[in-house]
Amino acid sequence: MNSVTLDTINNAEARYAGIREILRMALPIIVGSFSFTVMQFIDQWMVSWLGKEALAAVGNAGLWSFLLATFFLGVVNCVATFVSQCMGRNERYKCSQYGWQGIYFSFFGVILACLAFPFSSALFQMMKHSSEVTRLETLYFQIRLVGFGFMIWQGALASFFQAINRPRIPTVAALIANVINIVLDYLLIFGKLGFPRWEVGGAAVATIVSLFIQCIFLQGVFLSSPYHGQFQTRSMWRLDLPKIRELLRIGSPNGLTFFLDLFNWAIFTSWLVGRSGDEALAAHNAAISYMHVSFMPVVGLNHAISPIVGQWIGRQRIDVAKSRTYTALRLAIAYMVTMGILMAVLAPNLLRLFSSDTEVIRIGRVILILAATFQAFDATNIVITGALRGAGDTRFMMWAFVAMGYGLFLPLAYLLAVILGWGAIGAWIGATIYIMSLSVVLFYRFYSEGWRSVQIFEKESLLVEH
Repeated sequence: MNSVTLDTINNAEARYAGIREILRMALPIIVGSFSFTVMQFIDQWMVSWLGKEALAAVGNAGLWSFLLATFFLGVVNCVATFVSQCMGRNERYKCSQYGWQGIYFSFFGVILACLAFPFSSALFQMMKHSSEVTRLETLYFQIRLVGFGFMIWQGALASFFQAINRPRIPTVAALIANVINIVLDYLLIFGKLGFPRWEVGGAAVATIVSLFIQCIFLQGVFLSSPYHGQFQTRSMWRLDLPKIRELLRIGSPNGLTFFLDLFNWAIFTSWLVGRSGDEALAAHNAAISYMHVSFMPVVGLNHAISPIVGQWIGRQRIDVAKSRTYTALRLAIAYMVTMGILMAVLAPNLLRLFSSDTEVIRIGRVILILAATFQAFDATNIVITGALRGAGDTRFMMWAFVAMGYGLFLPLAYLLAVILGWGAIGAWIGATIYIMSLSVVLFYRFYSEGWRSVQIFEKESLLVEH
């Protein structure tokens, strides 16, 4: 067998090894992400039976309740960055230390929720939606604030388990929580089997209860004997200020990136699309529900590639970290392009599940066609941000999102939607151009390897490739 043939076989084996590693990590996360998407979809679907005002309100208020958590979730997502690189360096006891610091950080989120509660009514009144939509938005948002800390707590533990190559643990927790949420939705929205009929409020309560159960499950596994034996999880519980400082140094830019990205989309939804009328907002929320089905599995790839990149960097194998990222990117693009085509072709039928209103269907169909246009670019954004987070290159991402969000996305969407009078469709044309442009910036950053100079641990030399 000649050397050319051997090289070909070795390259094929390396490629398949990369696919296996990515899918072994990603598939459980994708199942968990997809189950969460299904939960949101069913939430929206059940609430839509109450009328288009309820559908518009829950979509918008849910977005703003999640928005408040994004900074904290972005910080605790970087638990995976530290834990994965510690795994690569075979420093297992440090893994649980960073896991505990993420749990402690979630308590700061409770403080923010308490501070936000008195201002919630004014927030939605500023959006100038119809009076009924505003009332329902405020109700849903205030109830969701009660479970604010649970969202961050489970995020920290999920990041820990993913980074130690145990992604099935948070997936099982998510599946259990989502089944409970769906059952409680049915009971509390419609008042079945003797439960009170709380309608929109019932959907919010169901979400809180399911998040709490998810946290308890994850914490129990974290403290169980197998994980204590491997990672000393019961012994490393002390607050460690230097590690909190490291987590904030890398995690804060990631949290701000996450926050600013969703904040921009919240402005986009509430002030640009929302002011086009209840029909436009309902169409937007229905279309977004299908987009979640498209991109949430790729968000699973985002969460999978981050610890994979971190572990290979910890082993000082930059070449493998890059190879795994490109493999994940190919998988993501193939999936999202396929989903985009299906959404564009089936748009009218899909939208009729949410509304029979002809205007809602007309606007929603155009939005789904635009979504099909940017699918490959959105896949690039999602995967590359995960890889950069695994490398600790969070500061660059923050500035990229600031520059592109406020220099291109919102000004262009405002120009097309308001100044030119194109409404919700004009706003979505601006969003399409933004998503495509951002993908070029992020891909070039990863390709140029500017992230190789990032140090996530204090007082340590630069990581170099063997």
